[in-house]
Amino acid sequence: MKQYDRFGIAICLLLTVFSVSLFAENRKLLKDTETAEKENFEPEMKNALLQKEVSELTEECQVYEDIDTQIEEVKDQYFSLALELETKIVNGESEKKIAYLTFDDGPYYRSEKFLDVLEEYDVPATFFSLMKCAETGYADEDEFYDSIYRRILSSGHTLGNHTATHKLGSGGVYRSVDAFMDEIVRNRDFIEDRYGYRTVIMRFPGGSATSSKTPDIIPELRKIGYGYVDWNSATGDGGKNQAPEVFRDNVLNNTNGRKILVVLMHDYAQNTLIALPEIIEGLQKQGYIFLPLFYESSMVKK
Repeated sequence: MKQYDRFGIAICLLLTVFSVSLFAENRKLLKDTETAEKENFEPEMKNALLQKEVSELTEECQVYEDIDTQIEEVKDQYFSLALELETKIVNGESEKKIAYLTFDDGPYYRSEKFLDVLEEYDVPATFFSLMKCAETGYADEDEFYDSIYRRILSSGHTLGNHTATHKLGSGGVYRSVDAFMDEIVRNRDFIEDRYGYRTVIMRFPGGSATSSKTPDIIPELRKIGYGYVDWNSATGDGGKNQAPEVFRDNVLNNTNGRKILVVLMHDYAQNTLIALPEIIEGLQKQGYIFLPLFYESSMVKK
């Protein structure tokens, strides 16, 4: 081999080694650069993701903060439409009929089963409740009654005020106007403080005709924004206990063509519970739809 050939080969080998070394060095530099960029990028990326999560959580929290307002808006729309329908019925502009199912004196242990039936038929109702809690001697049942109050409200029923104790007689709720109003306010505050719901309708224990003091009580009720509700239909379960079919027929056979019914029942009555499905089905066959009572209703006297 000629001298210059060997020299040329040596040069080529040296260049090759140099090129490989240079490539390796460049690759190392590139890798180091990428690592540095990655190390700088990852904290920024993590920060961006955290900021996004915080933003999303803030939006979710805002939704929960606004949910009470949204519920109130939906309820207002619902009752606005109910009032519109009721007005048309009263004015003879609609052939529909309304039945307001009402239950007095609860809650009771049996109230849960009444709520089950109403849920099964998808029927809203109104519960005129007493103040049942540890303060009024129901300490052992306090937790259970608490669940009933909450279920009534969460199911879309109306909760009404029936005084704190419902005690009749000379030393009871009607002993004076002040005593009666104290019963109403105590029960109102109990429900509002405990469940966040302010009652605006009430029913007089025994009905508004029970006491001679009613005319003096009504102006006091108005002052605190209350309306009161009597009834024009009843099972009769507040008196002598009778067979379920008697309670059923007391309602279904005495609607008398009324366009708006307010049916009085008690959620302590076992035979009313048995009759309730047939009462609902029978009223539906007569063309009634079911609504919960609301302050603006014509059946609520102000």
